[in-house]
Amino acid sequence: MKILFGHSRGGKVSGSRFSLALMCASLLALSACKGASENARLKAEPAGRAATAPSAPAANEIVGRFRALDNSKNSTVQVRVTIQDQAGPPRSIQMTMYRKRQDDGGQKLLMDLSASPEERDRSAVILFGPDGAAEATRFIQSNNSFVTTTTVTGEDSLFGMTLQELADGQTEKYDYTLTGEEAVGSTPVYKVEGKLKPAVESKFPRLVMSLSKDNGSLRVAEFYDSRDELARRLTVTRLEEVGGHLTRMHWNVDNMARGKKLDFEVVGVKYDTNLNDSLFSKEYLKRISSR
Repeated sequence: MKILFGHSRGGKVSGSRFSLALMCASLLALSACKGASENARLKAEPAGRAATAPSAPAANEIVGRFRALDNSKNSTVQVRVTIQDQAGPPRSIQMTMYRKRQDDGGQKLLMDLSASPEERDRSAVILFGPDGAAEATRFIQSNNSFVTTTTVTGEDSLFGMTLQELADGQTEKYDYTLTGEEAVGSTPVYKVEGKLKPAVESKFPRLVMSLSKDNGSLRVAEFYDSRDELARRLTVTRLEEVGGHLTRMHWNVDNMARGKKLDFEVVGVKYDTNLNDSLFSKEYLKRISSR
């Protein structure tokens, strides 16, 4: 995506009366006179010819550039997650996330926790529609049945995250404005604020993102609740290019509402492999969830 920057263009200045300073500036421009100071030149130069800083792109263009980074057809990501909450010492689990993009804009997601036997019955298949709707299904071993939820506002008891967050925040649900420019560490970023679109379901009416000026990647995302209090902060600490895709390799989530902190580290990733639809079936979910 090309980012267009606007520049001011100088216009002609006419009239029979010129100040002495303006005449000097004109002569300087034509003959490269070196006697006048830089300050006098700037004061005398017509306003339309003064150098101006490039204007920032529009907020929707900035967010569009970020969303365009997620352009793989499917992915398989192995993640190590460290969970710290108020209940006790930190614990680590491993999971594999299979993601497949649908032709209609929706996507399928399998969270496979079978690598952590004590948590394998928390594995889930999540289906996201092109309109932002979601359906998450788990297999419950104790009663040999499936349980399904269709709300994006409910929080997973293990991670304390909503389905919206598992879908990378569903940034398409918001209208954006550019609120400033700053730096996150050594990375210059645009700061954009998203307000939830009318009649759209979310636990977070407001989303603030810091997006890299260089490549459009997310550096920080802040999710605000209905009282406009900060409920989550996601901070990306390491990015790498894998298979031609800029990939989030390490990030953490601070869940203020629950007093929980999550640390995610990618230990393996593959893109655009041939993921079979059977991975996202109830039959496969039952198989990986059963001890």
